[in-house]
Amino acid sequence: RRMLDPVLIGAAAAAAGALSYGSAYAAWANARFPAHGRMVKVKGARLHVIERGEGPPVALLHGASANAREFEGSVLPLLDGFRALAFDRPGHGHSSRPAQAAQLKVAAGLIAEALSALDATPAVIVAHSLGSATALRLALDHPQKVAGLVLIAPASHPYPGLNAWHARWAAKPVIGPLFARLGPPMVGPLIAPGAVAHTFAPAPAPPGYADQSGLALLFRPKTFRANAQDLIASKAEFAAQYFRYDEIACPAAILTAETDRVVSPRIHAVQLKRAMVQSELITVPGAGHMPHQIRPQAVAAAVARVWRLAQGAPDA
Repeated sequence: RRMLDPVLIGAAAAAAGALSYGSAYAAWANARFPAHGRMVKVKGARLHVIERGEGPPVALLHGASANAREFEGSVLPLLDGFRALAFDRPGHGHSSRPAQAAQLKVAAGLIAEALSALDATPAVIVAHSLGSATALRLALDHPQKVAGLVLIAPASHPYPGLNAWHARWAAKPVIGPLFARLGPPMVGPLIAPGAVAHTFAPAPAPPGYADQSGLALLFRPKTFRANAQDLIASKAEFAAQYFRYDEIACPAAILTAETDRVVSPRIHAVQLKRAMVQSELITVPGAGHMPHQIRPQAVAAAVARVWRLAQGAPDA
């Protein structure tokens, strides 16, 4: 017993140190990548939005493991003549997270409320990956607020297999918060370069992408857990809405890459094209899962085209 006491004391001290490191990491990440947009009050939450330009509204929703900075160095500079509003989805970046935010109807309702508060409807909704599911739900539940859709490497349909083990652990109700405080702040930054390379493959990631996109914000404990909850809920959430996609009547552009190694174009983008009558499928060569980073001009062109179609202009 005397031998065990120092071991137990040491283990307790190590655990306490790891837990405090999670808080310290979150404080560092917030200082390194602070909120530099405006906060919009919605029911039970505050959403952070980065606003650029003037003109017809374009709302941008990032995917999993990301935040609104994802669009700053890529698409936003190319949206001339539009009022661009890049949102941190609930629980990501600097947006707060109300209960049940992993439900797409809840997330879409918050974005819809924010767009109304900003007098930014109807808007073209640009969304990447998992953010596309929120955009689709927005078009289903609040069609009057959506002029059109530009979906980039969308995630939209039920898919086979399990989510990553770390997401499954972080999303658990009891051990999840503890896991999120212990693991991601320490290990996340070490494995991030490999994860980024996989996401961009076969294209290389742009130099300085991690800093430009504020990737470090993901490994804050609360954000990592929110991201995990969104991922774990996604399969059931997709199953609850994918059969309704043929109800979406607004014009839509779906940008995908044949070599996407993260989200299968066959399961998601191709099926979306078949379901949505007013949609077109655009293949972006060599872009992997990040067409908006590799070919941002294609996204900007799609926004302009969808907006023209929404206004009833002739197809150019």
